[in-house]
Amino acid sequence: MQNRSRSIDILRVIAIVLVVTGHMLPIPGVTWLTHHFPVYSYHIALFLFASGYLFRDVDWRGYGSFVLRKTKSLAIPLIGWNIVYAMIVTLVNLRHPVNYLPSTERIWTFHNLFVEPFVGGHQYVLNLATWFVGMLFLTLLVYGLFHVLTKRLPDWAMLMVYTALALCGLYGATLALPRGWLVLLRIAYALFFVQLGRCFRLYVEPRIASRHLWWLIMVVAVVWFFVLLNGDKLYVVAFMNFDGCCIRPLLAGSIGCLFWMLVSMQLSQIISPNKLEVLLSRSTWSIMTNHLLVRFMICWTFVHFAQSPAVREVFAADFWFFPRSENVWSCYTLLYIAAIILEVGLPVVWQILFDNIKSKLSQIIVYGARK
Repeated sequence: MQNRSRSIDILRVIAIVLVVTGHMLPIPGVTWLTHHFPVYSYHIALFLFASGYLFRDVDWRGYGSFVLRKTKSLAIPLIGWNIVYAMIVTLVNLRHPVNYLPSTERIWTFHNLFVEPFVGGHQYVLNLATWFVGMLFLTLLVYGLFHVLTKRLPDWAMLMVYTALALCGLYGATLALPRGWLVLLRIAYALFFVQLGRCFRLYVEPRIASRHLWWLIMVVAVVWFFVLLNGDKLYVVAFMNFDGCCIRPLLAGSIGCLFWMLVSMQLSQIISPNKLEVLLSRSTWSIMTNHLLVRFMICWTFVHFAQSPAVREVFAADFWFFPRSENVWSCYTLLYIAAIILEVGLPVVWQILFDNIKSKLSQIIVYGARK
């Protein structure tokens, strides 16, 4: 198969749009989709799958540089943005305090600034989607270490090992374990999907003929439907909450990854290469970090400018699942679509501006050093 990188770009775009829409109520008319294929059962798995697909071999000599690269690309930006959001929430509390944001005295603590992003990740609410970045960072460090230690084993055998670890993590999630176990349970669950992406690239993709993609997509969709049939559960990886299930979450995530990867491969053949898919794929970090801030800005626009007291009250009470009710706004569907466009588009614009500023600063520093 060709267009491997394009397929992953498209997969990452699909995944980040699903993350954004997953933080909203279903759009009218497609509720059955979210009932039979709940987004929370697979959208985080898509990012882990993509990371495994892109993973390249490391050895002991390269593991240190691997850790350094992941620290620079994931951990340091995570801490930096966490500090930025501590400032934002502080300013909000000074001007317009709301009950779903932490109080000012809980913001500026060492734990919330530097530890909680890797443990829970919901410390400031407006950037709570970045909990995944902390989990991804720790998962990749463990995965890279395991890869070095087990390099003599074939990847399919390691997939079996990670399957056992994931099942242990899912079983542990059914127990009343202390909160400190959450990090380990997340990693145990996540390692499986990273290895699944790597195994797909090594074993599955080379054997898929382009002419068979549509048939495979339909077959996988049917299997996925029956796996989730009568299983209307809300799977939340962030809290390892799978409603007591162990097997079905792993199957749902695996089949979801396979379905959307096949769709991405098909789309990479149908859609001509374009800059938009690359831009969106490279901006997933920014979208995940900042889309709830855009949500907050939209909600407070309604709070301050909506004429209806009922509308103002709804948007002031909670911004999480936006919009809250079809009865609040007659143009619910249009509002929903506009919110998605803004929550994806504005962080992309901010990313472009940030990259330009960083590029200019780098040029100034290099020019000054030469002088």
